[in-house]
Amino acid sequence: MGSTLLPDLGTDILIPACAVIGIVFSLVQWLLVSKVKLSPAGESNNSGAKNGYTDYLIDEEESVNDHSVVLKCAEIQNAISE
Repeated sequence: MGSTLLPDLGTDILIPACAVIGIVFSLVQWLLVSKVKLSPAGESNNSGAKNGYTDYLIDEEESVNDHSVVLKCAEIQNAISE
């Protein structure tokens, strides 16, 4: 009656391939996010570097100078990681 854009075999391959691509993308994003460490300025890390990088994620990113904000974010990060 009407012509299709993809044959049945094409859709049988395309749908699982998109699912696999989505899972791989989510794993890559998880890996990148898991490398970010959120800790107060007074707390020392094992590597000596801040957050594994050269800058504090919270203190310098948006000029947050209130130490209570940093502590609250660290508490939230610990609760999420547990």
